[in-house]
Amino acid sequence: MHSQEFVEKMKERLLEEKERLSDELNELSAHTEMGDEVDENAQEVVADEVSQDIAATLKADLEKIEAALKRVEDGTYGMTASGEQIPESRLEALPWADSLVE
Repeated sequence: MHSQEFVEKMKERLLEEKERLSDELNELSAHTEMGDEVDENAQEVVADEVSQDIAATLKADLEKIEAALKRVEDGTYGMTASGEQIPESRLEALPWADSLVE
């Protein structure tokens, strides 16, 4: 089991990352207006698709962070679903990790 000090440090990082990703998500626009010409409209479509992909990634990471924060509260942070301990080096690299790297 990881030390309480380590878990608290990771909780702080999770909260900071949650705030940063939430800010990024809020800054993404739902639609980019570039003009009325056909090629401008095509650029709008591409820009909107990229924004949607970025938003989906940010939302997925936010869900993982929320799950990790719940594990902190439950006392299971740093453990896999099967009860194996995740190395601190992995958690430092990816604080919301929920699996081992093989």
